[in-house]
Amino acid sequence: MTDRRRFLGGLAATTTWALLPHSLHASAHGSADDATTPVAPAWPVPPQTPRHPETVGRFGARRTDDYAWLRPDDWHAVLRDPLSLDADIRTEVDAENAYLATMLAPAQPLREALAARIAAREPLAQAELPVRQGGHLYRVRHPVGAEHPQYLRHPLTGGPEQVLLDPAVESGDSTYYNLHWNGPSRSQDGRLIGWAEDRTGSGRFRLRVREIDSGRMRVDAIEDAHGGFAFSPDGRHLYWVARNDIGRAAEVRRRDLDTGEDVAIYVEPIPALYISLRTTASGRYVVIRIYDGDHAEVRLVPMDAPTAAPILVEARTPGLDYDVDDWNDRLVIRTNADGADDFQLMTADPGAPGRAHWRAWVPHRPGHLITALHPFADALVREEWHDANPRLVLMRPDGQETPVDVDLPAYTLRVPVQQPWQAASLVFGLQSPALPEQVCTLALDDGTVARTTPDIAADFPTDAYRVQRLQARAADGETVPITLLTRRDAAVDTQAPLLLYAYGSYGASVEPRFDPAALALVDEGWHYAIAHVRGGSEKGTHWWRQVLREGKPTTFTDFIACAEHLIATGHTAPRRIVARGMSAGGLLAGAVYAQRPDLWAGAIAEVAFVDVLNTMEQFDTHPLGTGALPIWGDPRIPAQHASMAAWSPYERLRPADYPALLATGAVADERVGFYEPLKFAARARALTTGHRPIMAHIELDGGHGGASGASAARIQEARLLAFAIWAADDRWGAVPQRPGDAGAGSGAAG
Repeated sequence: MTDRRRFLGGLAATTTWALLPHSLHASAHGSADDATTPVAPAWPVPPQTPRHPETVGRFGARRTDDYAWLRPDDWHAVLRDPLSLDADIRTEVDAENAYLATMLAPAQPLREALAARIAAREPLAQAELPVRQGGHLYRVRHPVGAEHPQYLRHPLTGGPEQVLLDPAVESGDSTYYNLHWNGPSRSQDGRLIGWAEDRTGSGRFRLRVREIDSGRMRVDAIEDAHGGFAFSPDGRHLYWVARNDIGRAAEVRRRDLDTGEDVAIYVEPIPALYISLRTTASGRYVVIRIYDGDHAEVRLVPMDAPTAAPILVEARTPGLDYDVDDWNDRLVIRTNADGADDFQLMTADPGAPGRAHWRAWVPHRPGHLITALHPFADALVREEWHDANPRLVLMRPDGQETPVDVDLPAYTLRVPVQQPWQAASLVFGLQSPALPEQVCTLALDDGTVARTTPDIAADFPTDAYRVQRLQARAADGETVPITLLTRRDAAVDTQAPLLLYAYGSYGASVEPRFDPAALALVDEGWHYAIAHVRGGSEKGTHWWRQVLREGKPTTFTDFIACAEHLIATGHTAPRRIVARGMSAGGLLAGAVYAQRPDLWAGAIAEVAFVDVLNTMEQFDTHPLGTGALPIWGDPRIPAQHASMAAWSPYERLRPADYPALLATGAVADERVGFYEPLKFAARARALTTGHRPIMAHIELDGGHGGASGASAARIQEARLLAFAIWAADDRWGAVPQRPGDAGAGSGAAG
């Protein structure tokens, strides 16, 4: 599941897992409020979103969209100031939120109990992974009851611990506050801490830099940044990514922190691609990487001349993906050049970095996707994925390799950033759906691994749960991995409710993490499964490249095949499965909801990219820009336009008996417009021939991950899980969809 669901503190955080009962339900398929909740009043008629037919279609395929008006005329103005949302659209948002609140009000005791159970186990989900550098021990701590983690360091020679960054303090009275997903970064000399903060949820970041010892702000605010940044090793220069008016990464700038001079060092001619920045572990270069779903381009700024112009490694070429690091006085290139779909490692002389001078080093092995490199002075560790699990491989200058094997059917590895160049070991975390995160150290001289269970996790009953790796057979004969979590003592139950999660886009693999929310469901008698569908990289690059553009429907049929396999193997039944996905995974949830409504009890489509065709027709004014065209399709090309029209969830909705739906969004979210899930729910409700609740929830103070802070995230998660439980148990019964429906006003909670 996503990182935003792994917060600490807040509601009932002092409750221990041992004090909670194994089931919140009065029966295997009942709910915690069965015995205490009175019969609800009649279910209300849901919002009847007005239809204002509008002809849309910029590229020749004209069609009518009844709900196009829910997209603000000036969406970017709303992103800058969510309070400027048009009054008629705000009325619809308020009506949808009120309807959801009414429909879930009887489940409030269940939601509170789920939130308490999640809170009790959150401290087990992410261990402190201490990193030693420059006389200090750096760690990230999640204080019980806190809304955000703290970033700390402790002198190795003794003395008081220093708080490098406490977001709870920095947020002040902001109703929303989040850091960039890369987190804060410190200069390699240990003098500075920098961070990118978002105070609206729109992804418009403010960069700030502070001296650690004195507390003096070196950069109080660089406004409207894209979020990525890097320091020169001596902390003199800050390199950062600026964005243009519509949210795209537009240029890389360098600020002299002594003089305040700020200059553009690279201007992207196509401000729709993605730009990342980092300082190499050796400190020799700042790496500027420009990329999209089709190709990449890297420029290096040598840190012995930090004001020099960036050096181009290899010009962007369609289909060529690569990244660059340095080790052992050579550049190391991780690349798919020459048909190495799952990447190979090559080397080059820093003085001649171009492709013509790349030399083979680690050959391509199909199915073993090289995803990351961690260079050290005396060794290099690479990360790779094989058959839906990650692996570390220790590499030495003499060519010897030592793989790090993990004897678990499904697991996740986490390697903290900014580990010191001269380190004798690599620190990493190991966890699985039934194993709290363990602290591991890999000795770089002999490859031995030491593993420590944090004290807080010592009593967790790992043996009470079972993690299995299953294989579903897709329509084309491919096998699709499934990670399944159940209680070990669960009786065989072919009618067990099951939550099936997937993402399936951008090559992002879904990691089988320790997820307190999944465990909360499993303790309810549920089964929890991750479908490692095509669109991720779990089985190699081909696992996602074959579902680009016209191939996208395979992601959906893979998910359906996983559901059918879980039914066929006796783990669940039709109409007992709740499908779930977030963002591009919300696209998946919406697509299978429309494609196979008979299969699901419900669907949770979070910040759901469900209006693909209409959004891609606006690619030139959307922050996704042309960088998204290789992923979803180019609407200017008739065949690709027709393909999107055929599989886009919003377009695919037809009259059908739809299951329960909860679609979510956020007004300030620039990655997925809030109007997409809003439109999808309105259209599904207008078209359904059934009587299950179709609902939307739009955050007014939140971003792509919802509201900020641990408590809000936990409340949000409990809401979604309560929806799943009620949907699987059909606890709403028949609800009205429109005025005059038969049975309108006769619903009951029990």
